[in-house]
Amino acid sequence: MASFENALIGGVASSLANVAVYPLDVAKTLVQTQLKEEYVNIPTPDTSHVLEEGGSGSSSSGDEGGTEKERSKRKSKKGDKGRSGSKKLNRVKPIPFRDIENIGESQGQEEQDNTPYKNALDVLVRIYKKEGIKGLYRGLGTSIVAGFLQSFSYFFWYSLIRKYYFRVKLSKGQATKFTTPEELLLGIVAAGTSQFFVNPVNVIATTQQTRQGYSDGNGVATIAKEIYRQHNSLLGFWRGLKVSLVLTINPSITYATYEKLKDVLYPSSVVQSATELLDSAALLSPIQNFILGVLSKIVSTLITQPLIVAKASLQKSGTQFDSMCEVLAYLYTNEGIGAYWKGILPQITKGVLVQGLLFMFKGELTKLLRRLILYVKVVRARGGRISF
Repeated sequence: MASFENALIGGVASSLANVAVYPLDVAKTLVQTQLKEEYVNIPTPDTSHVLEEGGSGSSSSGDEGGTEKERSKRKSKKGDKGRSGSKKLNRVKPIPFRDIENIGESQGQEEQDNTPYKNALDVLVRIYKKEGIKGLYRGLGTSIVAGFLQSFSYFFWYSLIRKYYFRVKLSKGQATKFTTPEELLLGIVAAGTSQFFVNPVNVIATTQQTRQGYSDGNGVATIAKEIYRQHNSLLGFWRGLKVSLVLTINPSITYATYEKLKDVLYPSSVVQSATELLDSAALLSPIQNFILGVLSKIVSTLITQPLIVAKASLQKSGTQFDSMCEVLAYLYTNEGIGAYWKGILPQITKGVLVQGLLFMFKGELTKLLRRLILYVKVVRARGGRISF
């Protein structure tokens, strides 16, 4: 099969698989990018004084306004908050400068948003209650475009590079079956090449997923302008590229594991030709492809989860991080080494379902395309008209 056809099938299969589990993708992204520093101690009295002035829309007099009795009540309430034994109640989410003037209007909403998510299910329930079913699919369009472009680009380069290397080995009289290191290297080269093209779309998609309370300004154009203003250059669209390039080992491990598990679990189903590079997915049944996809994705996710968390933190809305090392250092210092694998359950669940469905859809779409091509050839050979 031509590289373009293989890439198109891979892109369509990836899009179908991602649509099926998209709410879980939103949930795992929010869990992974949730940092403890977002829930800090209540500001000092001086800071609280400034915030109260901004929230009430009062003049610079602040606590000087009102009667002596009212000022006494305010001081008493502050004292009660400071003595509260609940650490959770003494935490507030840092408020961006652009939102200080709206504190009074959004105070109730901020209190609801301050509570950290417990797990992926908690994310789904709270988003549904707050935004409805639409909230579970925020950023769907951009994410699907990003997924399609990434899969299309990956499969295109992966197929092209594998075919070229296969011909090189064949011309030298070497064994045409790829070794594990060769599979890994070919996958890394293909994934690395595709990342340069899809990283901007990934940045916009992740920003859409992690923005809350901005439903009216969550469009692609709005976010693109915001990213450009934030970084004062187009380089903002390639933030997280370094960690994305490092993460190219994820699909490499996935596909290398797939090829090796295929030989172990289903040796009789696939017979590799000595002179032709065959598409393994098209030679297996849907359930076989699904099982291989699930197992291979579990292996790659467990190995690369720390990098996945770092990438999501770099690309989230309003991120304060500038590099992968900075994210990893922060997580280790403030949350412990276990933070590297936070969100691992929804990540694996989403990943294995997508990968399993992707391999299954890809195999079936490949078979369908081959039948279609054969049908067209037969009809043309007979001089008939093509009808569907």
